[in-house]
Amino acid sequence: MRLFSIIRIWMALAFVVAVGQAYAQSPSRKQYIVEAEKQYADKNFYGALIYYNEALEFDPKDPEILFKSAESARQFNAYSKAAAKYQFLIDSLNDTTQPLAIYWLAHMKQRMGKYDEARKYYDLYISEFGGIDSLFTAKAKKEIASVDFARNMTAYTKKNVKFEKLGEDINSTASEVAGNFVNNEFYFSSMKYSENNPLSLPAREISKILKKSKDSIVAPLTGYINERDLLVSNSAINTDGTMMYYTVCQYINGSDIRCEMYKSNVDKNGILSNEVKLLDPINLPGTTSTHPHITKDKVSGKEILYFVSDRKGGAGGLDIWYSLIDPKFGFSEPINIAEINTSDNEITPFYNQTSDFLFFSSDGREGLGGYDVYKSGKTNEAFGSVIGAGMPFNSSYNDIYYFEKADGSTAYISSNREGAYFLDSYFESCCYDIYKMDITKLELDLNALTFDKLTGRALKKATVILIDQDTGQELGRVTSDSNNEHPFALSEDRNYMVIAIRENYYPDTISFSTIGADKSESIVKKMYLSTDMMLLDVFTFTKIGKLPLEGTTVTLIDMSDQSVKDVVEFNALSNEFNFMLDRGKQYKLVAKKDGYTDAEEIVDTRPYDKSGLLRRDMYLDKFVLQDLLPISLYFDNDMPDIASRSTLTKAKYGNLVEKYVERKEEYKDKFSKPLPEDSKSSAREDYEIFFEGDIKGGFDKFKLFINNLIQELQAGNKVELVLKGFASPRADSKYNLALGQRRVNAVKNEMIFYDNEELKAYFLSGQLVLTDISFGKELAPPDVPADIRDERNSIYNLKAAKERRVEILRASRNNVLND
Repeated sequence: MRLFSIIRIWMALAFVVAVGQAYAQSPSRKQYIVEAEKQYADKNFYGALIYYNEALEFDPKDPEILFKSAESARQFNAYSKAAAKYQFLIDSLNDTTQPLAIYWLAHMKQRMGKYDEARKYYDLYISEFGGIDSLFTAKAKKEIASVDFARNMTAYTKKNVKFEKLGEDINSTASEVAGNFVNNEFYFSSMKYSENNPLSLPAREISKILKKSKDSIVAPLTGYINERDLLVSNSAINTDGTMMYYTVCQYINGSDIRCEMYKSNVDKNGILSNEVKLLDPINLPGTTSTHPHITKDKVSGKEILYFVSDRKGGAGGLDIWYSLIDPKFGFSEPINIAEINTSDNEITPFYNQTSDFLFFSSDGREGLGGYDVYKSGKTNEAFGSVIGAGMPFNSSYNDIYYFEKADGSTAYISSNREGAYFLDSYFESCCYDIYKMDITKLELDLNALTFDKLTGRALKKATVILIDQDTGQELGRVTSDSNNEHPFALSEDRNYMVIAIRENYYPDTISFSTIGADKSESIVKKMYLSTDMMLLDVFTFTKIGKLPLEGTTVTLIDMSDQSVKDVVEFNALSNEFNFMLDRGKQYKLVAKKDGYTDAEEIVDTRPYDKSGLLRRDMYLDKFVLQDLLPISLYFDNDMPDIASRSTLTKAKYGNLVEKYVERKEEYKDKFSKPLPEDSKSSAREDYEIFFEGDIKGGFDKFKLFINNLIQELQAGNKVELVLKGFASPRADSKYNLALGQRRVNAVKNEMIFYDNEELKAYFLSGQLVLTDISFGKELAPPDVPADIRDERNSIYNLKAAKERRVEILRASRNNVLND
C-alpha cells in the first residue's frame, strides 16, 4: 500500500546502479528516460531524479522531462532543486502545459520558508488555472491561509527556548529521529545502516535503535532487536521501565514501507528479552501501526498506548489512536482521537503526564510548512484546542518526534530544516537531525478582580471559577470574603474562561488565552457584576466631631417581611458597611457600639424602579465626660475665704490654684526643715510631684473636661455632675462641711466664668446641673494629722494637703442621679 510523505522521507535511499552496467554502450536519451520512469514508478525518486537529469543533458529545455525531473526532486525533498526546475519551466520557458508546476513551485517556496514568493505563485495558480482542477484549487486556497499564518508567526519566535542541533555522535548524514530520554540515557533511531543480506542489489538502507549511555557511549542496542534486515525504530519505554515498545517496518516498494509494533521486556541492565509482536487490535493486516508512546492514564491508573495508524475508521491518512492496557485483558479497542486528527496526517505522539499536553506533528493544519508540532491539552477524557508550538519548534520544513522531559525544561525534536546534514549535498535533500531545546519554564498567574458594575467599587464575597475553555472542566475556584482578589496559577498554551459569581448578582464571564506566551507574566482580569437590587452604603461616625467610628455593629432589619433574617455586620477596621436591599420594601438600620448610644435610620426602597446606590450616615453619641473622671482639684489650707463659715464664695478655683502653686517652695521648706539631711531631698521631690503633677495636672484635666462638657451641652444634651468637697481634719466637722461646700462653689464659679461664661446659660436653664455631696473630717483617713497646734503636719504634711480637694466623681446625660 502507499504510505504518506513523512514515512517516505526517513526511508533508506537506494543508490542508483550505474547506467553503464545496464547498457553496453553509452545510453541514449530514450534509455535514460525509460530508466527514470522505471525508478519513478518504483518510487525511487532519487534514482529517477538522476536519470531525468541525464536525459536533460540532451535537451535542457524539454518541458515534459524538466517537469518530471522537478517532480522527482520534489518527491525526494530536494526543495531548492525542485523549485529551480519549476521556476525555469514557468518563467524562462513560459510553459503552460503543466499547470501544476505553478502550484508545486509555490509549495517548494513555502517549504523553504519563502512565504512571500509562495503567496505570489499560489495566487498565480488560482488566477490562471483555478477552474481546471478543483482539488488543487482547494489545496491552493488552504495553503494560502497557511502562508499568511506563517508570515505572521515568523515575527513571534519564542524567547524562552534555546535551540541547538545535537553533535555528530548522534547526528549523521543519514536521518536520525525519535530521540527520547529515559533514566538519563538517550535513545534514538538512525538510518545510517544497510541490509546485510539484501534480496537485490544495491542493498537498501535500514534503521536501527541506538542508545547514548550514561557514560556517553553511543551504540546500537544489542541482541535480536537490531539483527534483522528491516527498519527498526521508534523506541518507547513504559512508565515503570520494564517494557520497550518499538516499530519494525519493511519496504513494499522503492519508497513506501509498512510497519508493525512489537514489545520486549527490559531488565535493569537494559537487556531486551521475550519479544512479542502486538496482535489485533493494535496490528491489523494490511495496515501500518507505528510511533508508539506509553504513558499512564490519571483516571484509571492504567497505562495508555498512543500510536499512529492508517487503519479504517480514522479521519484520513495517518491518525493518532490510543488504547488502554489492562494487566489482565491486554489492549482495549483503539480509539481515534477525533479532536486532533485531520484528513491528512498526524504522527509521532508524545504525552507529558505532568502538564497533560499531547504533542504530535501534522501536515493537515495551518502551520509554517510541512509537518509542524502541535499540542492539545487533555482534561479527564477530553482533548482541547489544537495549538501550534510556534517557532523555533516549527520551521517551514518537517518537524517531528517531539519529546520533552516531565518538567518541560528540555525537549528534543527531529527536523530536516536548514542546518540539518544532507545525504546528498548536491541535491540538499534528506535528512533528519535531532535537535535539543532548553526551555525556560514560564511562571504565569491570574488575579481576577471583582467589582460592582454600578459603582465600580471592589466587590467582596465573590467566587471566581477558572475553567478550561476547550474541555469545559473546572480547574479551580476561589472565594474571597475579605477583598476582591482571586489568584490562580496558569499553564502555558491554554484557553481559559473565568466566571465570577456572587449572591444577588448576575455572573460576569471573561475568556483569555496563554497561547503564545513567551515570558513570565501576572495577568489581571477585572470582572464587573451587576444586580437588580438596591445597594446601600452605611457609614458610622461619632456624633460629636463627626469622626469615622470603627468597631461598630450595624444590623439591617426587613420591616416589610419579618420572616427575613436580620443581617448583622461588624467592621473592626472601618466605618463602612455595604448592604443589598430588595426594591419595594422598608428597612431599619440599627448601629451599636459599646460606650455609645444606639443610632437608628429608616430606609425606604419603595420609590425605586431600578437598581441604584443609597447612602446613610449614622451618628453614634459617645459620653466622653465619664471617661475623664474622676478629677481631683486641690486647695490651700482653709481656702477659699479663711475662717468663713459660709457655704458660698465669690472665689474662682483658677485664681485659687494659681496662688496655691506659688507657695510650693514654702511647703517644701516647712515640711522638710526638721528632717535629716539624707531625707530632705526625697521629701522635696515628693512635693514637686504633688504641685506639678497633682495640682497643676488636675487643673489642666479640669479644663479639658470643661471643653468636652461644652460640646455635650452644645449638642443639646442635659448633663449632671456629681462633686464632693473634702477638708483636712484640723477643724471641727461643721466648719469642715461648710469649707467643703465653699470649695465646690469655687469650682462652680470657675465653670460659670470659664472662657467668656459659655457655661453660665446652661446653669441658668437647668441643662447643666451640679450635685454637691461635701464631707468634713469624717471621711479623712485616721493617719492624717489633725492637731491644729502642729502646723507642720496638719497644714504642710502631704497627707493633709491631699485631703483639701474637690472631686468631680460622675457625669450623666439626660437623667438626674440621686446619691
